[in-house]
Parts: sequence; C-alpha cells; structure tokens
Amino acid sequence: MKRHSRSESMGNVPENDIDKIEQSAAKGNPKIKRGKISLIKQYLVDYSANSNLHGLKYIGEKERTSVEKIFWLFMFTCCVVLCAGLIRKVWLKWNESPVIVSFAENSTPVWQIPYPAVTVCFETKAQQTKFNFTKYYHLYNNASTLGNLTDEERNLFEDVSLVCDDHLAPTGGRKFSLGNDTVENLKQVSPNVTEVFLGCKWKDIPKDSCSDLFSPILTEEGLCYTFNTMGAEELFRTENLNTDYDYLEYSNRSQTWSLENGYPPNTPLETYPHRGTGYGAKAGLVFLLRAKQVDLDYLCRGPVQGFKILLHNPAELPRLSQQYFRSPLSQEVVVAVKPKMMTTSEGLKPYNPIGRQCYFPSERYLKYFKVYTQANCEMECLTKFTYARCGCVHFGMPHGPEMQVCNAGSVGCIKQAQMELVTVEIQSGLEKETNDNDTLGEARRVASECKCLPACTSIEYEAETSQADYDWKAIFKAFNLPIDEEDKDLLYARVMIFFKEAQFITSRRSELYGQTDFLANCGGLLGLFMGFSILSVAEIIYFLTLRLFCLLWKRQQSKKRNVLKQNALNPTNGKLKDLHIY
Repeated sequence: MKRHSRSESMGNVPENDIDKIEQSAAKGNPKIKRGKISLIKQYLVDYSANSNLHGLKYIGEKERTSVEKIFWLFMFTCCVVLCAGLIRKVWLKWNESPVIVSFAENSTPVWQIPYPAVTVCFETKAQQTKFNFTKYYHLYNNASTLGNLTDEERNLFEDVSLVCDDHLAPTGGRKFSLGNDTVENLKQVSPNVTEVFLGCKWKDIPKDSCSDLFSPILTEEGLCYTFNTMGAEELFRTENLNTDYDYLEYSNRSQTWSLENGYPPNTPLETYPHRGTGYGAKAGLVFLLRAKQVDLDYLCRGPVQGFKILLHNPAELPRLSQQYFRSPLSQEVVVAVKPKMMTTSEGLKPYNPIGRQCYFPSERYLKYFKVYTQANCEMECLTKFTYARCGCVHFGMPHGPEMQVCNAGSVGCIKQAQMELVTVEIQSGLEKETNDNDTLGEARRVASECKCLPACTSIEYEAETSQADYDWKAIFKAFNLPIDEEDKDLLYARVMIFFKEAQFITSRRSELYGQTDFLANCGGLLGLFMGFSILSVAEIIYFLTLRLFCLLWKRQQSKKRNVLKQNALNPTNGKLKDLHIY
C-alpha cells in the first residue's frame, strides 16, 4: 500500500482541474457551480494538508475513510472549544484581578521613611480655671438661670460643646456661627503648649522648649499639638481654603520628602519631615505631659482623663475622633512603632484605578489637599457630604470660603451625616427616599463621587503600647527635692515613641499577569491543544491572501493559454474576434 506523504499533498490545486473547470464554464456547462465548489474544496484540502495545526491533515487526506475524518473533526472541534474556555478563564482573571500583593525582596531601613507624625490632644477641652464648663452646662440647661447668662457666655458654652461629647451640645443652640469666633474662643480656654508640655527630647537630645518640636493644629477634637506634620503650604491647597483661620501653622522648613518618591538620594540626615536614624528609645521621641487637678473637667469628655495620641503619615490631617491610643495621667506609655508601607510597580499605571485598587498622585485631584492619601480623601468627602446634608461643616474640617461653620444646634446633623456616609453604599430603599428628600439625594451624589481608594504609595504606623505607673512625687522624695505647694496637684504622663526594629518588610502591588505573561499562558494553551503558534497565524494569513492571490493569478494565466490554444486551432474565429475588437 502506498503511503500518502505530506510532501505529496502539498496542496496543489491542480492546474488541469482549473483548466477543466474553465473550459466547462466557457462551454456553458450546467455543472459550473459544482466545479467552483470543487475548486474551494480543493483549496481547503490544500490548507489542511499543509497546516501545522494538529489533526487537520487527517481531515483533508483522500486516503482517510469518512469515519476517520469525522473522528478527527470531532476531536479538533473539542480541542478548540476546551482551549477557548480555558483562555476565557485566563482573560477574566487577568481583567478582573490584575494585581497581586506580595512582600518586597529586600527589607527597607527605617531611615528611608519619615518618622511618624505625632498628634496629641488634651481630654480637657477647657481648663476649669479659665472656663468652668460643668458650671455653665447646668446654668445653660436650667430655664431659671439661662436668662442670667450673657450672650458671650452662651456663645462660649456652645462653642466648647462642639468638642465635648455629642449629647452635651444644646439642640436649641445656634446652628451656624463665624468660624474665626469659634476658633478664638476655643483657643482662649484650651491649654497652650507650655502648659501641656513640660519637657521634650528628640533622639536623646533635650529641647529648650517643646514648641521647637510641636506646633498647634486644629482638628475635630479642637486645639491639639502635632510633631513632624508637613507645613500648611505643603499639605493644603490654601487657595481653596477659607481664610478666617489657619488649621496648621505655616512652616519655613524645606520640604525634601514626598509620599511617592520618598527622600532624594542626597538628602541630609537632619531634614524635614524628620526621619528616624535607628531603633530603640535613644533614637526616638520622648515628651512629658502635665495637667493640674483643678483644671480637669469630668463632664465634657467623661470620667477618663489624659491625652489622646495618634501616629499618622506626615502628609495626612489627623482625625483623632476615629482612631487613637490613650496616655493616662500618672502613667508612662512606651510605644514601639512598626511601619507598614505599600508601594506599586510602574507596570500597573496603564490599568484602571478600580482594577488595581489605588490611585497614583496624578490620577486623583483633591480640592483642599495637595497630597492624595485615603485619609485626606475621606476627610474632604466628609466635608462635602456634611455640607450637602446640613448646610454647614465642623470647624475642624477643611472647607472653602463659601461654606458656613456649624455650631451646637447642628451637632446632631453632623453626627448623623458621619453615620450616613459610612453606610450610604449598603443602605436599602434610599432610591425612594431621594425623591422626597432633596438634601439626601444631593448628599448621596456627593458620596458616590468619593471613591476614596488607597494611595498607590502609602505609609501607616502600627503602635505596640505598654504602660506603667509614673510616680513623680516619689522621684522628688528620692532626691530630697522640695515640692512647691502649688505643684502638689500636678499630674504627669510620660510618653516614649520609637521604631521597634531597624528594618521592615515593604508590601508591593504588582501585575499578576503582564502582557507577556498573558500571551505566554494563551500560547501555552493553544500549543497544548492544537499545536498553534505565531507561525500558524502567518500561515492562515498566507492562505487567505498571498496563496489565494497566486491561485487566482494562475487561473488568469490558464485562461489566456486556453484562448491562445483555441485561436491557434481555429484561425477564422481569431480573425472574427479581432474584427469585433478593432
């Protein structure tokens, strides 16, 4: 039995067949249609015989029986379907989950990142010796004594109630107020930096004054003090902010650090924001806080006294109403800091922010902040949502000059707006309420535009705290130091903050599948199931273009040869044809 080789079936659509088909067409043969179909069939047989796709040659070989051809056609179809299904799964995984988070190959030393910004807030919002909040609370809420209060006293009480527990704010108080008046009133009754801080050390070097390290900052908790936070001109878009009062002091220090790029290679060790040079208590921040027993107020913020402390990114505005750890009075708190840093590969920039779940700095514009972080975005979103819901904002929220500042009568609305913003995406039935409540509809529109994803480069600081009693009087007695009568009611708290380790492991977002990986996966599946390759694509293109063109060209040449043969055999017909032509 003669074996049909691949070389023998190299696809020749025979020229004799073409000649026969053309001659039949010239004679008006009624089987012309069948001849053309035969030509197409021969063309497909030519492709299947020469294709490098597995199984196709068995379908086109003339020596194969019909059963064999059906078997190979079925197997080839199954392979195509299975391969297409698996490629679809690879595509969905690449399209829907293009990001993988992994640990960086090398550890990062702590001196490459800024030391955490430290913000401290006193739980006593108004010193009793300056303004007795408890006394005025009872006078204000007593109908018989309310009329005896002056307008200044009522306004001052309502202003202070903004930074106390929500339920203490009088619902019948002013809904709006001038922001600068409220801030000035709070500054008058709040303890200043020299009254709160007794001493500070940075990297084991004592400072003459803690004001060299800490500067005042306005937050939702009122007047607080912050260390290592970027200056107002670097943190805020001051051209869009109200000018009635400052949230943060302007700094003349040179800013060499950025969240995305970090410190430049030639940055000196002593720079701003400060950066850690090592780990342990000797390389950190130590400060001693104090309060007088007579100044403590147990009504405004409840029975727990002391200080709220938050460690945060230097490029973020702190929100101590949401997260903090406490430094109680007469206690020493030791804080070991563990940085958490997330970076993103440049290969993810072409992807949609929703797909990669983060924003690069150039992709998201904030109206009030120059630096995009998730916390800054959420603060700005809360400002806009509160304004849409209540017609005013809290004085601690960065806002524009067109926005009014809320007062005691709007505290309930502010609290409700904060809760609604958190749950707006999961609340049911809001679509119906939107038609009846235009304020809620506008607020929901604002909330839908927030989309506060994390920044592609982010830094967080985890705090591990431990504490023990701090008995300052025992120290004085041990050194035989006298204690002044006016200092006997003083209460102290010491805080030590330092990096726990000299290095940490950074997390990194990168491509789960790059374009090369996706192509390799698809190519592997195509090769496994069908023996498909890039040359297979070239082969298909060749048979649909160049091969087809050459076949038609040979057909045309065959026509011309047939005409010449006929003319040679029948000269009379040639002359008649010439007469018709000329």
